[in-house]
Amino acid sequence: MKGYKLLLKNPRVLYVKLGGSLITPKKEGAFEVRERIVREVADDLLRISRERSLFLAHGAGPFGHAPVKMYKLHEGFKPGRELGVSETSIRVMELSLRIASLMREEGLPVLPFHPRSTFRRIGGGTICDLSAVRAWMDLNLVPLTHGDLIYDDERGVSVLSADEIPIYLVPLGLEEAVFLADVPGVLNEDGEVISEITEANIPDLGRSAYDVTGAMRGKLEAAFQLARLGVKVRIAGFSERGDLIRVLKGESGTLVRV
Repeated sequence: MKGYKLLLKNPRVLYVKLGGSLITPKKEGAFEVRERIVREVADDLLRISRERSLFLAHGAGPFGHAPVKMYKLHEGFKPGRELGVSETSIRVMELSLRIASLMREEGLPVLPFHPRSTFRRIGGGTICDLSAVRAWMDLNLVPLTHGDLIYDDERGVSVLSADEIPIYLVPLGLEEAVFLADVPGVLNEDGEVISEITEANIPDLGRSAYDVTGAMRGKLEAAFQLARLGVKVRIAGFSERGDLIRVLKGESGTLVRV
């Protein structure tokens, strides 16, 4: 399996999120997967797995964002939106299985799971049960999850971004989180990568009209919360094999500080 090395119960967990715009033609709205990118990320992950435990996630891209917007599910559930919930759930599962299959072919033993079975919004907060995921990680499986619709006791349904998921993984021993995107990091007004960012020097990022999870601003909100919990966070791009290794060495991307 291309040198996959067993690391039983390794507490040093690295969370890697593959952005929807990175792994799919999200802006074009095409229901396709950028297979080369996924395979080359998987190759980097395989090398990293020899020293770190991994927890992986990916954005939903057009597979999730398109039906959510069409049925207005980001506003919550209303009668008549049942098929929209179903379509969204099926499409993100389809994307996740395609990503998982590509990674498995590269030798990475990923275990796909769907957040709607683990996460819920209750009383305005979010709860999750990760006991089963922890058990699978102890068997050296690599969890792979994604942005999803989850049950909300106030709104019916709620969008859970893959940017938000690592906030709930700290009890698993989360040490570091990397958000991979289709841009080389957080950019300033001149389009240059900001090497380090704090809440005091956030540029005017605007808000994407397409992305129901808030695009880069939503990513940074989650990143700052993670940093406050003691997790090292980087936002970076990926274009070819080796890029993720360079990110972890601090050679590229944006380091998030509090």
